[in-house]
Amino acid sequence: MKVDYFGANGRSLLGTLHFSPRLHAGSASVVLCNPFGEEAARVHRAYRVLAGKLQEAGYATLRFDYSGTGDSSGDAADCTVEAWLDDLEAAIDELRRQSGSPRVVLVGLRFGAALAALCAQREHLRVAHLVLWDPVVRGDHYLQELAAMHRAYMNEELGQRWKAPSPSDGARFPTEALGMPISDALASQMAGIDIAATLPRANHVTVLSTRDSADMQRLRSQWQACPALRWIDVIGGTSWNSDAALNSALVPAKEIATIVSGVTECSPRSRGAD
Repeated sequence: MKVDYFGANGRSLLGTLHFSPRLHAGSASVVLCNPFGEEAARVHRAYRVLAGKLQEAGYATLRFDYSGTGDSSGDAADCTVEAWLDDLEAAIDELRRQSGSPRVVLVGLRFGAALAALCAQREHLRVAHLVLWDPVVRGDHYLQELAAMHRAYMNEELGQRWKAPSPSDGARFPTEALGMPISDALASQMAGIDIAATLPRANHVTVLSTRDSADMQRLRSQWQACPALRWIDVIGGTSWNSDAALNSALVPAKEIATIVSGVTECSPRSRGAD
C-alpha cells in the first residue's frame, strides 16, 4: 500500500494505492469514487476493506480524496462538480501510470456513483466497467435529502436553539450538509445532474441497488436499453450510512463481495497469471 499525493490541474490530491500481487495481476485496475460529505467519512472503513479485497483478487486499487475534501488541497467552499470530475480523470491517469493497466474500473457509491457515470461520458477516458452502488440519480432530489438530514441532525443536537433557514432567506438549496459547505455554484451544478437521462458509456455497467425508490425505478427503466447493463438487487445488506455504523467494525460485506465478484467476472485475471 502506498499513500502519496498526485497532481490535478495544480491541485494536490491524496491517494492510497493498493498494489496487486504481481503473480495474481488482474486485467484491469480500480478507482474508488468517494460519496459526498459525511457519507465519505461513513464509508471510509468499507472502502478500505473493499480496496483490500480487490487487491487480494489481483486488482490494483486507488482510493483518493477530491480537491477541497479530506486531506487533498483546496477549500471546501470552492468545490465544483467539474473540478471533481477533473480530479477523477487525474486519478484514472495516475492509476494507469502506477499500475501499467490501461483498463480501468470505476466503482462509485451514492454521489460518487453519479460522478463516475458523468466522468465515463468523457469519450477519451474509455472506462472498461462502471460499478454504481446506490447511485444518486437526480442531484436536486439529493440536495433535498441532504437538507432533510441536516435539519434532523441539527434539531436533535440543538433543538430550539437552531433556526432553520426560511424560504425568505433566498436559499433554494442547502448551504451546508452535516459540516460540508455547499456553495451556490456547487448546488447549481449538483441540481442539474440526472444520470438517468443518458445511457452509460462503458463496456460493462453494474448497478447495485440496496433500497428501492422512484428515482432508482426510473433509472432502471431508462437504462434498460443499455446492453452492457447488469442490475443487482442486494437484499439484507449491512447499513453503513449512519453515525452508529461510523463507530462500528461492521462493514457491508454482502455488497463488497458482490462488487469484487462483478469486477472479477467482467475483468478476469490475465492469462498466464497464476
